[in-house]
Amino acid sequence: MGGTPPTGAARPGPLVGALALLGVANILGNVVAPALYLLWAVLAVIGLVLLARADGLNRQQWGLGPVHRRAALAALAFAALTAVVMLVGTRLPGVSSAFVDQRVSGMGGGRIAFFALVRAPLGTAVFEEVAFRGILLALFARRFGTVWAVAGSSAAFGAWHILPALGVAAGNAAVVSTLGSDPLWAAIAGVVAAGLAGVFLCLLRIRYDHLIVPVAVHATATSLGYLLAWLVMGS
Repeated sequence: MGGTPPTGAARPGPLVGALALLGVANILGNVVAPALYLLWAVLAVIGLVLLARADGLNRQQWGLGPVHRRAALAALAFAALTAVVMLVGTRLPGVSSAFVDQRVSGMGGGRIAFFALVRAPLGTAVFEEVAFRGILLALFARRFGTVWAVAGSSAAFGAWHILPALGVAAGNAAVVSTLGSDPLWAAIAGVVAAGLAGVFLCLLRIRYDHLIVPVAVHATATSLGYLLAWLVMGS
């Protein structure tokens, strides 16, 4: 993808449609029917793939071509590094409180296993990487070039986290103690943090020319985040 020049003839419809589709999926998954989040994720991916096809993009252009050895090794290395950083964080006094999340309080083993093994890696990591570092990044790049594609995709990823950030503010004592009880600050912090994470994940996608690397990082962070929060809350 790197160095791909924008094509001025590209129609705006698929990009606008992708952004609108993600907006609807976000509201459905966070406000209207959160229990059906996986369904909304599947339907959104189907819609995004159809829009990408309509725009003339193939699987390789949105990061799902053949997996080369270099990308596979990078995925393992970055996933391991992410896990180590998170595990060390649970032992640091100033960081461990961030894992105290009331949203996992009362969850049984089966429920947390579902979140850590299904909901987080598939419904969050795979879905969001295909959406933001895959199809949306490719749609932006075709029109505006790689640099603006990273900026656009990451800004959209930040906006995607406004509603989840409000939920984190309600259930995470560390967030409340740092930002206060005003949900506006939690939303702003969530957008900025997610946007910066989006830039990093975009760079991984571009550097290794495949979604497997950002998916590995994202899946490790979200799955381990649920598990560590559950363990911390239960200890």
